[in-house]
This record gives sequence, structure tokens and C-alpha cells, in this order.
Amino acid sequence: MRLISAKTILGLSALLLTAACTDELAENPADGARAIAFTPATETRAAVEGTTLPSGSSFSVWGWYGTGNEINKNVFNNITVTESGGTWGYTGGTQYWIPGMTYNFYGVYPASVTASVTTDGIITITDFDCSKTGTNAVDLMTATAKGSGDTPAPVAMEFQHELARVNIIVTSEGDAVTITDAQLYGISHKGTLNGSNWELSQESVNDAPSFTEQTLNISDTQDHLLFGGDLLLPPHNPLSDNATLDFSYQYTTGDTTSKSASIKLKTNSVTTWEKGKRYNYRINIPRNAQDVTLTVEVADWDEKNYTVEW
Repeated sequence: MRLISAKTILGLSALLLTAACTDELAENPADGARAIAFTPATETRAAVEGTTLPSGSSFSVWGWYGTGNEINKNVFNNITVTESGGTWGYTGGTQYWIPGMTYNFYGVYPASVTASVTTDGIITITDFDCSKTGTNAVDLMTATAKGSGDTPAPVAMEFQHELARVNIIVTSEGDAVTITDAQLYGISHKGTLNGSNWELSQESVNDAPSFTEQTLNISDTQDHLLFGGDLLLPPHNPLSDNATLDFSYQYTTGDTTSKSASIKLKTNSVTTWEKGKRYNYRINIPRNAQDVTLTVEVADWDEKNYTVEW
């Protein structure tokens, strides 16, 4: 899987070009006026990695222009920008730069997300659902950018991850093991983003498990992912004391007695899940039916060399 940014940031560029002096000329430009356009991006996967957005994907844009502290004239209002054939195009008619004006732009990825943005740039996304996992997980990102009608040059819209990336990784020391009834408790998979703050839903935090998996067969010493892969979740600050992983496991040879494990996700060193961070919970099932062990690896979104936290 390729990712969006080693430091949680994705770079996109908007080509912002020159136009006329009045509001009317923003939609009816004089000869030689140049339009706002967006650069193309190339292929990636569901959990966006690297420096590009997925081929064929879309994001939404809001924008205002004006002078001084009065940047309040709308130029984009939840306009969808879509990649097709290596170029980005947007709906709602072509917009043009106005000299003397300052522009503020805001973006939300993907465009399928229901969002709103105020004139002063507060992005609100209500009841965002993170229940999909693995390749179906949705990587929510937002961006801001500034531009000037006097100096229409490429403007980078730097998309930042708004979620935490969590993986539950299970390994066996060599004996074949079957894991059953894996359940993740005390984690919210839904929340509302308002500016830089998340308000988490409590519907999946109390008695019901947040995620479940019936069976995972391990026949080697390689990494095996529970819950289908990536969990892209709202930041949890702090993690609940009740955040736990419960599961049963059974060796396929030798001691075949069914055993159970309950693992706390909040540790002495990992008490929060921050946006743009990656958390790998490594669970090792040793030989001879000893107790399972846990280490937590914390890194940036796509970093491969982890810092190991105990």
C-alpha cells in the first residue's frame, strides 16, 4: 500500500492565474483572463499514502476572496474537484482570479463526506463513520491554502490526516493457532469534527464491541491483521481505561485447550491516539500456551521504522 505523506501531509497544487478587476469579471473575464485550475494526481489506495490522491478520486473545495480582514466573498462553495485522465476539473463553472484580492481556500477529502465550512475556515464534519476497515477504510483529510490575485502562482493545498491509523497485529512463535471471537471494546468509531476538535460518539464505547472478527487462522510466524487491516479512527484523547481487545485462541496441535486473552489498549506510554499517527499493537502468542505479550509501535502515518513503546 502506498501512502500520502511521511509527516501526515499530502501536497496538491492549485494553479491560480490572473483575471480582471471587478466581481463581474470573476465569472465573465476579459480577454486574457486565466482560470483557477488544479493539478492532477496519480494512483494510491484506500488509506492514502505518499504524495498523491487516488486516481479518479474527488475532494471538495470552499473559497472566499476579499481585501484586508474582509475576505468574505464566496468563489467556491462545496465544489467537487475530480481527477479524470490525469487532470483535475471542477463543477459549477470556471472561476477566475481578480487582481488586488486575497483568497482563502479549504478542502475536504473525499468529496463524498458531508461537510460545511465557515467564512473564517472552521471545517465541520458531523457523525463521520469509521466502521469500515482495511481497503474499505476512509481516510479523512482536510486542507487550507492562501492565494493572491496579484501573484497568481501555484498554491499548495496541503491535505492533513484527521484520523489515527491503528492496526492489531497477531503473530505466533511457530505453533499453528486459531483465533476466534475477537472483539474490540471501548473505542468510538464515529465522531464529529469541528475545526481542530473531535467530539466522539459513545454508541460504540459502552457494552457493544466496536469491531468483531469471528476467525483468524495463523499457521506461520508472519504478521496477521485482525479486523481486515487498517482501522482509521477518530483521535482518542485520552484512550478510555475500558479500551480492550478480547479474544479466544486455540493451538491446532498439542495443547488444544481453548484459552482467552484480554488486552488493555491504554498503556503507560500510549495513552492517546493522535491524528496522523500510526499505532501498531503487536500481540505475540508464544509456544507452550504461555500468556500472550503486547508491544505498541508508534510512528508517523506511513513511516516504516517504528518506535517501540512498552
